[in-house]
Amino acid sequence: MLKLPHKPPILFAKEILHKGEDWAEVAVEFPKPPTLGMMMESAAQSSAALNNSEKEGYLLSCSNLILHKEPTAVKFNAHIKNIMSNSSLNEICFEIKEQNTLISSGTLLVMLQS
Repeated sequence: MLKLPHKPPILFAKEILHKGEDWAEVAVEFPKPPTLGMMMESAAQSSAALNNSEKEGYLLSCSNLILHKEPTAVKFNAHIKNIMSNSSLNEICFEIKEQNTLISSGTLLVMLQS
């Protein structure tokens, strides 16, 4: 279960589908076909699946954002992987997929609250 402070219509991350030590797959859903910004926010929300504490996270920056294919659906899977952790900072790469089709990808810097 994801504990997020977000409320609809901004709550995009719905449930953890699979989880490993440094990766997770999260079901995400949007009220309409998402923009790249909405997909980036869904990945940031999905990063809560990697947080093994009750700390809230804050999106600090994003890089390498790529829209691979224009989305037409509203349900996707966010594949996220923690590629670097340093104290409360986490660098996370993500891919948003519709079934096996890559829709968007990028890298996020998330800070966990102390």
